[in-house]
Amino acid sequence: MSSAKCSSGTSDKDLSAIDYPSDFKTFATWEISLKIVIVISIELVAVLGNVLVIVIIVQSKKMRTVTNYYIVNLAISDLSVACFSIWMHVVDDLTQGWVMGSFLCKFNPFLQITAMCASVFTLVAIAGDRFFAIMLPLRSRVTQRKVSVMIIIIWMAAIAIGMPVLFFYTYGERQWRNFFEGYCVEVWPSVRNKDGQCDAGLKSRSTYWICVLVVLNWVPMLLMMVAYTVILRRLHRGKKVAKSARLSISVIQQRSKRRVVTMLFTILMGFIICAVPFQVAKLYELFSDLEDSSAVLPEWYNPVYFAAVTLLYTNSALNPILYGGLNDNFRTGFKSIINKIFRRKTMFTTASNANNMSRRSVVQGIQTDRRESQITILDDANKNYVRANTENNVNERTMEFINEAYEQ
Repeated sequence: MSSAKCSSGTSDKDLSAIDYPSDFKTFATWEISLKIVIVISIELVAVLGNVLVIVIIVQSKKMRTVTNYYIVNLAISDLSVACFSIWMHVVDDLTQGWVMGSFLCKFNPFLQITAMCASVFTLVAIAGDRFFAIMLPLRSRVTQRKVSVMIIIIWMAAIAIGMPVLFFYTYGERQWRNFFEGYCVEVWPSVRNKDGQCDAGLKSRSTYWICVLVVLNWVPMLLMMVAYTVILRRLHRGKKVAKSARLSISVIQQRSKRRVVTMLFTILMGFIICAVPFQVAKLYELFSDLEDSSAVLPEWYNPVYFAAVTLLYTNSALNPILYGGLNDNFRTGFKSIINKIFRRKTMFTTASNANNMSRRSVVQGIQTDRRESQITILDDANKNYVRANTENNVNERTMEFINEAYEQ
């Protein structure tokens, strides 16, 4: 077995005399339009919805609870995805090679992994807080100061997990005879197999992704599902007792807890439904490479992968909708902000209309005055004309009388 180290990296061979080996991407106009419309819609809903969530919680003292601080953290994670990853996803799908340069080649997967892990860790923190609050109410609750520390730990852990891709994603350029190609690939440290052949970094890459997807996503998801199932069963037993009891403060609190936990459990299920297809597609790609590194993925994989990634990003837009649909406080907050926006527009429109009406009344008044003055002038002119005609007639009669008298 050779002791030489495996070389990692991309080839620097001169390819200018060789045609580009892959087929160029072609899309129907309707497909391009459909993808762009879907992605823009997701991005707009995600940005506006999550900004409104943050504003509602920051503005209202009543909304500044431990759970809602975690929801703000979840909204920040969703906003980071909405502002960067969503549009890069559709640009990469509709273009040949990688056209967004070296920085985004590294930053895009880093942000994807960091945001996904931050979301999972935040959901774990929320589930833990709800579990101890309902199952062990006598234990000390998490304070807002502890929440701040927890959020910092969440982001530090998520950034640390996403950090390797900054080193192992590589951007390169190749000049083919008929095409200038930019590409973004994963170049992980290579090791030699038992047969002495280098594995092209497949083991390192698969180990990292399996750790991220399975250990740091699926295991926490499973634990959270178990925790929420236990919580909901506990609250359901409390519901049976409450039916025979009077409507008291404890019963109202029990109902409020049940609604909050139902919302949080729905958010968790939404995340699982949106994230698992992407994770399964990524694992399929990894294991296909492990079985045969030279194998080409089937034709159906790229459309399925695009749909899976789009569904993953849809979760960023779904969360604000779930908050508004399942929580009265968020629904009231959304309505209040929207009413304020429309009220300002209405006030501005009313003021503009009032100004326009005042301008019209001034102009109409001026025109009326002009008409009245013109009528007055015409009346005076008519009177003068009549007077003059009368005087002329009198003078003519006088002269006729004098002439008649003279003639006689």
